[in-house]
Amino acid sequence: SARRAAARTLRSKVSVVAPPGKLGIILANRTDSRGTVVSGVRTSSVLAEQVSPGDRIIAIDEEDVSQMNVKEITTIMARKSEFERVLVLLTAPKQQYD
Repeated sequence: SARRAAARTLRSKVSVVAPPGKLGIILANRTDSRGTVVSGVRTSSVLAEQVSPGDRIIAIDEEDVSQMNVKEITTIMARKSEFERVLVLLTAPKQQYD
């Protein structure tokens, strides 16, 4: 539908540098297709300013994770937890206010 196409164009790709350690983001499996979405961000999260619920995680350190589920992504993140990680997110569609 046209409305859906419009929503899709409002998503943008952002890279976020995640410091070592716990990130305080809560992940969920996407319901509409494969992949993982951010379902919540703790107020204490180091990424609270950069990550929002609804954002999709599509890459970690240039590895394509767009089709991976929460368990797979959590495993990768845990394996790299002592290091800085670069996350590529597809941001949640932003509301347009004119």
